[in-house]
Order: sequence, then C-alpha cells, then structure tokens
Amino acid sequence: MFLVSGSVLAMLEAVMSFVSVDKLAVHFHDTYGQALANIMVSLQMGINIVDSSVSGLGGCPYANGATGNVATEDVVYMLHGLGIETNVDLNKLMDAGDYISKHLGRPSGSKTTTALRKLTT
Repeated sequence: MFLVSGSVLAMLEAVMSFVSVDKLAVHFHDTYGQALANIMVSLQMGINIVDSSVSGLGGCPYANGATGNVATEDVVYMLHGLGIETNVDLNKLMDAGDYISKHLGRPSGSKTTTALRKLTT
C-alpha cells in the first residue's frame, strides 16, 4: 500500500489509538516522491524514529513497483534544515552513499547528494 501525507495522518491516528507514540517508528519508500512529506507528518505527530537507507538503497519485494527507500542523506538534510540535531555528519554520509553506489554501479538515490555534488563540481 502506498501512503501519502493525508492518508499517513489518518493511519497514524488510528495506530496511535492502540499504540503509544514512543513505541512507533516509520518506514517510507519514495516511489511517488512523498517520503519526506510523510516523515514530516510523522515528526509532527511525535514519532522520532525513522527508517531510511544510505543512497536510498533497497526496494520492496512485497509492493509491486515500489522503488528504493527514502535516502538517509535526504532525511538528514531535511532535519538539519528544520534545526533538528542529528549528530550525523552529512558530508561523511554522502561519501558513504557515493562509495556504495559506485561499488554497486548505480547512481545515488539521494536528491540531496545529487544537488550538493553539482554545487561542488
């Protein structure tokens, strides 16, 4: 099932009526470019555990057509932009994503890395 911000709100409200927010985490794929918006809704609802994947690696064998996970670099960039301290060095994270992407022979799945690397080259 693919969720976008409006349906994420309803889904989280339903789940939170049975499970306390401190027991919840979220995991979003970025198939439709909605992962960061969905994460933002989740944060606003008090969820502070977010799954992500360096360079957006991964997919989903259960959801036909699902693309990679949301890139950790994109999540960290958004959190830093919001003034949320992550204790993550974004440059080192992007280097790790570049390394694994190169090793796998694929481009980075991180929009942040793609944009920031263009600025520095």
